[in-house]
Amino acid sequence: MGVANFKGRAKAYGILAACAALGIPTTLLLPLPLTLALTRRYRREALLHRLHLLGPWARFCARRLLALELDVVGQEHLPRPSRGHLFVCNHQSYVDIVALADVLQTGAFLSKSIVRWFPLIGLAGYGAGSVFVRRNDAASRRQALAETLRMCAESTAVVVFPEGTRSTDGELRGRIHPGTILGAFDQGLRVVPVGLDGTHRVTPKTNDRVNRHQPVAVTIGAAMTPSDFPDHERWTTAVWARVGELFAQSRSRLAAR
Repeated sequence: MGVANFKGRAKAYGILAACAALGIPTTLLLPLPLTLALTRRYRREALLHRLHLLGPWARFCARRLLALELDVVGQEHLPRPSRGHLFVCNHQSYVDIVALADVLQTGAFLSKSIVRWFPLIGLAGYGAGSVFVRRNDAASRRQALAETLRMCAESTAVVVFPEGTRSTDGELRGRIHPGTILGAFDQGLRVVPVGLDGTHRVTPKTNDRVNRHQPVAVTIGAAMTPSDFPDHERWTTAVWARVGELFAQSRSRLAAR
């Protein structure tokens, strides 16, 4: 590893550590004990999200630590209350988490299991309702799907990334994992499509650098209702096509800057 690469990784992990440290007061003082005491069986994710102050945390990380220049369109499409729907978005970077938590005002994400063990961030995410899944474990995938759909219906909306992993070049991946989109169709849950662009320039998939002061565009579409579509296939195709359109709109706005 070269000196420049080492310094880049050190800076990236330093900013990650700073984000984690910011969550210490609200994670450890009250919400974490409540999370462990109540657990999700009591359907308190929305309350715990507020107690964790994850909205202000994400906003500070995104706009101060990373100095993202956020360009947001479509916030009028955010449903109230924040349940009865699922957020579906493309995935470019770990920075998607703080950007979307800020813009969408939810700390609940469907995430790979390793994130659970990130110091403090994993605990804060759990308290806010994030669902963790072991991708190569069929039983874990089924359980995570059921928990995600249950939370969306009863408690708080979850953000899912059907691509399953971050894009290496910022483009949409050709293959998606449609399980949550299909589950939303079966459960009658609305889907709010979201397209973002720019976060891959903040932290690339190699995690070897952090570029602050980058423009990031997020476009939120109107909620889509399963009953408007005749079957799973057309529903899934329409949802992901809409995410693609919103991604293109976000990219177009960044190109015009």
